Amino acid sequence: MPLDAVIEDLEQDPHRPRSFYEYPALYDFYHSRVLDRDAQVGLLRRYEPEDTTRVLEFGCGTGPLLTRIEDEYETVLGIDVNEAMLAVARERVTTAEVREADFTAWSAADDGLVFDVSVLLGGMLHLTDDREVAALAENACESLRDDGAFVTFFQPFSDDVENGSRDVQTAESDRYSVERHSTSALTSADGHYTTTYQFVIRDEAEDREVTMGTVFEGRFHDPDALRETFADAGFSQVAIHDGDGPTTLHAVK
Repeated sequence: MPLDAVIEDLEQDPHRPRSFYEYPALYDFYHSRVLDRDAQVGLLRRYEPEDTTRVLEFGCGTGPLLTRIEDEYETVLGIDVNEAMLAVARERVTTAEVREADFTAWSAADDGLVFDVSVLLGGMLHLTDDREVAALAENACESLRDDGAFVTFFQPFSDDVENGSRDVQTAESDRYSVERHSTSALTSADGHYTTTYQFVIRDEAEDREVTMGTVFEGRFHDPDALRETFADAGFSQVAIHDGDGPTTLHAVK
């Protein structure tokens, strides 16, 4: 579904509940302009073992990482629970494999596979339950060879996190613009939060404008709790790295 089809769908039925993730075209248009995809590749490069030939991506979405790395490794596999996203990823990849699977319920070991490195790029905020985090840690560990590495980034929860924030970001092309308004507030003492989004999508060529509202339930994560969870899952080394970019968790089996 291209972006003009997203606009048409919103015009035809503007009031039904929607998710940002049901529209791969909107997801791609916005994220390709506001996220640094090259930095995500750099994160993989920084923490992969030296002899890496097999890469597993949890939550691969429409495959932006897969298409960037698939020619450089012998085996590249991406999994996701969103079939609409995977349909786009299948059209884009050439040698990488994609399959529908839930990383809180599946590990590569279930299919007799083993990887040198696995990554989750941006998915931690979706894991709002401690049991989901523990399941990810266990499945990531089971998917790796000995000395294999898992890496992800996350939003840390601390006393410095403000309870209530507003933001506006805009992504543009020659024809389209997507303006995302967000209002967030903490909903628990454990870092849970709710964000209300308003997307204003404009087609300048056709002089059309639609608005879509969505609500997202996410979570900031306690670095110490993550370190303990991944150690309990079987990783021998777990490190949290803070720097100019996002906070990173790097675990070695």
